Amino acid sequence: MGSQKEPRQLELPFVREHERDLDYYWDRHFRHMSQLNKDWKNDNVYIYDLDYTTFERPKIFTHKPIISFGWLGVKIRWEYSLAWYVFCDNFIVSLFDRPLPLAQEMKDNLKEGLNVGIFSARSEKWYSLLWVRLKIGKVKFAKFRPKNDNSKDHELKERYLKECLETHQFFQWSPRIVAYDDKQEIIDMYQQNDIEGYLIK
Repeated sequence: MGSQKEPRQLELPFVREHERDLDYYWDRHFRHMSQLNKDWKNDNVYIYDLDYTTFERPKIFTHKPIISFGWLGVKIRWEYSLAWYVFCDNFIVSLFDRPLPLAQEMKDNLKEGLNVGIFSARSEKWYSLLWVRLKIGKVKFAKFRPKNDNSKDHELKERYLKECLETHQFFQWSPRIVAYDDKQEIIDMYQQNDIEGYLIK
């Protein structure tokens, strides 16, 4: 018996060429989609609250000491006082504000070039924007309570939102707007306006 011939290997150069074309196509496609995802992320808007969301003021500047005397001696308790907070609210005191964990995320997003900004119920002061620049960085937008404005916080921030949607193009074209706050009624307001809201405790 003669030696058995090995199966003939079919040469299909056009198949290999086609496979290379497909590899090239998919490589370009996925790189393009990756770039699109990055661009979409860059178009997102991130709204951060300040007090008790990203920063907090030391207790000594927000709570008034209440001193009482009893059989066991002097007793001191700390009670939150809006009047005391307002009295202590100045530029020097504001520099003692401590960052909370979310503050670092805010700064990281800012470094990535994302649309990061502030909606705060703090009263607007001459140093408000300076404080933001020193403590956070160069944000895209920053809103503070105007003088003599006594509206509720959620009403105030809804007005901020409408103003930004009217005046800032990156708000209008953003595929995703994310907001962080420590008050449930404000988060409810954001969600009613189709904003992705997260409650911070």
